[in-house]
Amino acid sequence: YDPLEARVYYSKHKMLVIQRSLQLLRISNKFIFNYLVDKYILKDEEGRRPERAQDLLALIQKAGPTAIKVGQALSVRPDLIPSEYAEALSTLQDRVPPFDGKQAKNILRKELGPQRYAQLKDSLSFENGPVASASIGQVYRGFIGDKEVAVKVQRPNGLADIALDLYIVREFAPTYQKLVGAATDFQNLANEWGRGFIAELDYRTEAANTMKFNEEMQKRNLNAVTAPIVVEDFVTDQVLVTEWVQGQRLDQSDADDVPRLCSVALNAYLVMLLELQSLHCDPHPGNLLRTEDGRLCILDFGMTLETDPTLQYSLLEFVAHLTGEAYNEVPTDLVKLGFLKKERLDTVRASGFLEPLTYMLKQAGQGGGADKVRERIFDEFRERYPGMPDEELRVQMRADMKKQIEKARKEESAVSGITMEVEELQKRNRDAFTIPPWFVYTSRAFLTLEGVSLQADENFSIIQSCFPYVARRLVYDDSPRAQNALKELLYGAGDAIDASRLTDLADGFSTYTTTTKAVNRPVDASVVPTDKATSGGLNPASSDIKKDPQKGRANLIETEAAITLAKDSADILLAPEGNLVQNLLVTESALAASALVKDTLQDSLVDTPKRVRESLPFGVGKFLPQSPFEQGFAPFLKKTIEEEKAQNLIGKVSTMVPQPPLPGLPNNSRDGDNDGSSVETRTISLLTLTESSLLDSLNGMDAEEAALLAKELRENLPKYAPLVGQLGGKFTSTLLKTASKNIDTTLTEMETSGGELDQLTKVAARSISSAATQGADAILSQSQSESGIVDTS
Repeated sequence: YDPLEARVYYSKHKMLVIQRSLQLLRISNKFIFNYLVDKYILKDEEGRRPERAQDLLALIQKAGPTAIKVGQALSVRPDLIPSEYAEALSTLQDRVPPFDGKQAKNILRKELGPQRYAQLKDSLSFENGPVASASIGQVYRGFIGDKEVAVKVQRPNGLADIALDLYIVREFAPTYQKLVGAATDFQNLANEWGRGFIAELDYRTEAANTMKFNEEMQKRNLNAVTAPIVVEDFVTDQVLVTEWVQGQRLDQSDADDVPRLCSVALNAYLVMLLELQSLHCDPHPGNLLRTEDGRLCILDFGMTLETDPTLQYSLLEFVAHLTGEAYNEVPTDLVKLGFLKKERLDTVRASGFLEPLTYMLKQAGQGGGADKVRERIFDEFRERYPGMPDEELRVQMRADMKKQIEKARKEESAVSGITMEVEELQKRNRDAFTIPPWFVYTSRAFLTLEGVSLQADENFSIIQSCFPYVARRLVYDDSPRAQNALKELLYGAGDAIDASRLTDLADGFSTYTTTTKAVNRPVDASVVPTDKATSGGLNPASSDIKKDPQKGRANLIETEAAITLAKDSADILLAPEGNLVQNLLVTESALAASALVKDTLQDSLVDTPKRVRESLPFGVGKFLPQSPFEQGFAPFLKKTIEEEKAQNLIGKVSTMVPQPPLPGLPNNSRDGDNDGSSVETRTISLLTLTESSLLDSLNGMDAEEAALLAKELRENLPKYAPLVGQLGGKFTSTLLKTASKNIDTTLTEMETSGGELDQLTKVAARSISSAATQGADAILSQSQSESGIVDTS
């Protein structure tokens, strides 16, 4: 779309512009008259907005395809039009009366040619009309051979009609901008709409976008989401044929897996936004289907938005800060994301206007949508001001918020809720805030998904539901910005890993894998093993599964998800080249192990002899000399701050994560005693956070599931078994280096402070430190040699 070319063309065809302008004026004059009366005569424009919003909705539906597209675009921009209007337009459906079937037939014949058209014509019912009719085209249901297909035919003269209306909108935009005193550049906005609307007219591009989406989802093993399969031989500029999708609109489905599919949709949109840099821009409920096999199908890839590659890391950092409640970083995030102009950051921060946004982000993170957020806020103020009526509470809320803004000014000198706060901030600081195009379409998608999810779960949180993708992405991405975001997430504002955040990260990582596996695909009963095949002692559930193939396939998919989760976890934890997660876990485990060793030696060499002496009768113990171990070893057994933090971390994690019985390892944990578990058990608990749920998935497996598991073990044990040894070597090396460092530090501190150590103890300590260092280097060198890694340090 080239607005300059459009201006040149329509300057030569002014009668077309005049005729269409008069037609639009005739349709809209009643609305304009009533609006002016409300504002200048009745002086109640704001109070009558709900009524006028319905008038505007009816007007747009009469004005044609371009008006419907513009109305849909405005429905997610309450910063551009009053919120009452935006709410009314959000109900706008892309439905217009169908064009004549004879015209559709002629377009098909012309575009496909006689040979391809002959394969379709007998199965299409032009007389009964299309199954769907939208602003750009209409859809017929037919067959190519035995394959049921959807045939999308573009409206005749669609390009001319949309181009003319866009030209009129663009030329009127500056006048409207002056009338309302808006900071938004409406002319540039019209150009952006033009780009999207015209792109929708190219069905070849839509076909390419659809196929690319399916390919990228398959590459990422996201088999719970799909798009219609394109029949490539039947795609032209004005005709698009895909395989027919049998399913139900997600918002109208009563299936119990709708919340899961909403999470799948969120993951898919995050992948598009953050990895593919190509975002689906028409996510209204009619384009989200639940298929009969329990997958999510996204329709209509005619309009997509290309995003900046750097956006992915800015958004990852933002979500990590929200999840970690690092709200002080939000203003900088808003600059990186394009909401806030960099040169105005200090001014806006000092003004205190970010205080209400931070408050809304905290509320939105708790979930429940706008109603729950509102309810929580009222409950909070009711506790603060008991007995105060709600009307007075509203006044008090505004007063308290003003006080908070003033406080923030002095100190500095939920999706719809978040969007409205951005709108309010933009009103107050019009030259500081903008709303970037990617947010317009992303918020529209997320608002749609949030609405569907809240129907099934009134406590649904859009921010929490995004976290599984973010967790997996942060764990896998080794770029500096992603790793910094991961550190901020794990450490928060402190200098030690937060145990709850670590378990949240592990839960999010596992949830992403299990959520994105389809669980209800149909299965052919003929492929289920017979009862005879299960007589070797496996769970006899396969006989029940043969009676219920759907259940059998569901169990198999769950097993596949568990195996995928185990492999994904192993790829991270056992990576021979190392990564941030592996390094953090090994380091913390080594520090905790070192602390436990010191505790054990302290008890056996220092505390026990002391207790024995104190227990002797008649105070005899006071006259007995201390053993050499008590005098010489005590300084070396004092735990460092890092060791105490690591020991505390492992203790907390071991209580948060269920500990399955591990063959060959004693379970020394005691209820209410974190220090009772062995370092081996605690280390395994830490290193298998994401796998603790696997045992439940593998219980009661049938023969087909067992065969799948056996196959995976046979194929992957040769790969992972050596890596387990290498990880053990890395852990041992780290533990030995920690011991050497502690000994050297203690010797230095004793010499500096003038502490007493006999010469024999010093020599022994230095010998042990040297041996530990040499042993650590030898083990690390061997591990690197086995993994083919060259030490470049």
